Amino acid sequence: MKFKSVILLLVVLMASVMSSKAQHPKLTEPIIGQNVIFEEKNGQVAVEAEYYFKQSKTEIRQWYRTTSHETPIIGRDEDENHASSASNNTYLEILPDTRVTHDDSLIHGKNFSNDPGKMAILQYKLKINDPGRYYVWVRAFSTGGEDNGIHVGLNGDWPVHGQRMQWCQGKNEWRWESKQRTKEVHCGVPQEIYLDIPESGVHEIQFSMREDGFEFDKFILTKYKNYVPKDNGPRVVMKWSEPSYFQQIGTSLIENKTLPVDDFPIEGTGFYRDAGRRWLAINPNQQKKAMTTTTFNFKSGGYDVVFVGIGENDGQSKFGVTINDKELGAFSPALTQKMFDEGPKFNALWENVTLNKGDSIKVTAEIGSTDGKEWARARWAGLIFTPVGKGRMVKNVALNDNSMSERTELPTINPPAGRIAIVADGNSPDPDDLGATAVSIALLRATGLEDRLVHYSHSCDLERVERISEAAEKERHALMQAACDVTARRWGGFENLTFFDAKWQQDETVRDLAAAINASTAENPLWIIEAGEPDIIGLALNASKKSKHKFVKVVTHHPANDDAGDFYTWQQIMDFGVEEVRIPDQNVHLKVGLAEWDWAKNHPDPRVQWIWIQGKIAENDDVVSFQKGKWDCSDAGMVLYWITGATNGGLTQGTVADVKEILLNYIEAK
Repeated sequence: MKFKSVILLLVVLMASVMSSKAQHPKLTEPIIGQNVIFEEKNGQVAVEAEYYFKQSKTEIRQWYRTTSHETPIIGRDEDENHASSASNNTYLEILPDTRVTHDDSLIHGKNFSNDPGKMAILQYKLKINDPGRYYVWVRAFSTGGEDNGIHVGLNGDWPVHGQRMQWCQGKNEWRWESKQRTKEVHCGVPQEIYLDIPESGVHEIQFSMREDGFEFDKFILTKYKNYVPKDNGPRVVMKWSEPSYFQQIGTSLIENKTLPVDDFPIEGTGFYRDAGRRWLAINPNQQKKAMTTTTFNFKSGGYDVVFVGIGENDGQSKFGVTINDKELGAFSPALTQKMFDEGPKFNALWENVTLNKGDSIKVTAEIGSTDGKEWARARWAGLIFTPVGKGRMVKNVALNDNSMSERTELPTINPPAGRIAIVADGNSPDPDDLGATAVSIALLRATGLEDRLVHYSHSCDLERVERISEAAEKERHALMQAACDVTARRWGGFENLTFFDAKWQQDETVRDLAAAINASTAENPLWIIEAGEPDIIGLALNASKKSKHKFVKVVTHHPANDDAGDFYTWQQIMDFGVEEVRIPDQNVHLKVGLAEWDWAKNHPDPRVQWIWIQGKIAENDDVVSFQKGKWDCSDAGMVLYWITGATNGGLTQGTVADVKEILLNYIEAK
């Protein structure tokens, strides 16, 4: 019995040791997806080695991830775990390591490759804004002379100055280096490892094996030749491709109504905003649970409800959704090998749910863990309300990882017959109409269509909500009037148009829009851009000739406007006999990070700078927080749709690149 007990104890001890030295294949799989990139700003970008999106040519050697509590055992590997001193407490190593000392056999194509791009390739996505020469620095841990070399490449090419990156000094410690080994200088020549990146955009940076056993912690691309990183180096900032997965799934059906996490408050809830405000999450170091509540402001009726969650690799968090304190259901997203993941298996669905405008919607979350050491953060993106019977289709929309592509050619200008009227708010809690107004006016002028704009009114939110004070309300009116008048004066061509304040000049606004409606014919219809609540449109329709309504087309892109009226519902607008022209949510490509408008901020033309200022004012708003970090001209997407053809091939998903091309083409032609 004693002998069996000893054997059993040995088995238990061996199992314990093996559990701390993982052999699971997950240590070679990417922990981020292709939709995560790293953006160069001010001539520099840093990336953790473990943030590759793909490995290739791994038949003989492969990169394995080592963390504070996971050590891969793959053949020979005589080093200790160095994660405690690595950046992010994680690093990669090429295994197995069969050439540890100079006495071990050097076998080309197995434990050594002087040819770059032949073995064990890591791939990363970087967005370069300022093209040119970038010097490459790598933080590595070398224990001898046979684990101190690597190659770096660009977009599948392996240039001469990316080959034979070398370390000699600083053994048995993490060390930054940027030297190239030559025949004359085996320990490497400084400032000779670099990549020449000829154009801006998303590029793939690759690293391939030179010597097995190489330990790789982090890398930096910098335009500064004399820069030398210290300690762990600069902070790594992830950037997600646009549109977000929530936007992709939310716009998969034009009838969808969405409540992104931006529409939920976080103060005092236990949540924080994560991933550039895409998700809400819980900090495990502070608490385990969180709860937030918002109001359902859409049309009452039956819906399928889709909860868009985030898969994580540290554990399965638990979520609950309640309507007016009645539980709708609970859900735990599936585990994933990635740090975080999005897609159908992380979404929940509740079918045929009755909801009324004004209902209280509460989301609760509790973090989970697979090992009690690392914790998932209960990340989630929002809720989608789709017509009954459509929920399964919406829930199963796949993540499109290839959404970083941008249109570069000038959009075709092909407006439909008729005139255009724009009814915007801007005095409501969301100040995005400041940027949208400036962009809309500039687009019409730049395309020679300024004389087709027959009505523009702003501040169409006729009932002030408690969220905005009287003083802030007055400020919004003044800012919107300036956005209209100053943009029109600077760009020119609108001298005969009056820009109305719909709330403070309600009677004049309604009369002006009604007159435009009454002038409509089959050959000269009126296209009304609904860039705010529908009440002014309803009042003008009510004040105009019924026989003219069939020549009116109302363009809308978001149910948040349609369903926000204080005096008219969207159905009542439709009951006037007008034509609904509904296009996808323009926030997808036109509510973007501030950096995507740097071209306007830094442009020498004051007209372009003025437009940038309007969006920046909205981002700086002290009433709402959901514009922070965003430059939003989403309502201008409806104008972009109209000038490029509307129902005859117009851009239903316009981009900042489209706006930029139109405006700068006009300026450069003058």
